[in-house]
Amino acid sequence: KSIDTSYLLNGSCKAWSLFNHVSEVTLDSFNQSSAVDTSTGVFTWTVTNNFSTVNWVAASNTHADNADNAKSMVHSGTRSNNGASVDKATTGTSWYAKNSSHSGFDSQLAGYMAFGDLA
Repeated sequence: KSIDTSYLLNGSCKAWSLFNHVSEVTLDSFNQSSAVDTSTGVFTWTVTNNFSTVNWVAASNTHADNADNAKSMVHSGTRSNNGASVDKATTGTSWYAKNSSHSGFDSQLAGYMAFGDLA
């Protein structure tokens, strides 16, 4: 059986990571050049191979540490979190992990995956 290579190329994940925000260690990743803990609940990642535009999409998840009912969101556009302005860019973005009280917390397991065209 065969599959059109453009379907595979355009439909595949272009970057992903599993990150321990507490110890600041990347457990495993693809197309990620760095992940940096920038403040409580926030880590910024950059990709090895840039996206062609900022019109890429991503999904994220966190592990609910100590029954915090963790949620996670990707910053898509300029937003202010913990007093820092972050932008989604062709080179990556920042993620904010928050608990059910909307307070930032460092998750032992934070993951993301990103889809879009690479430059």
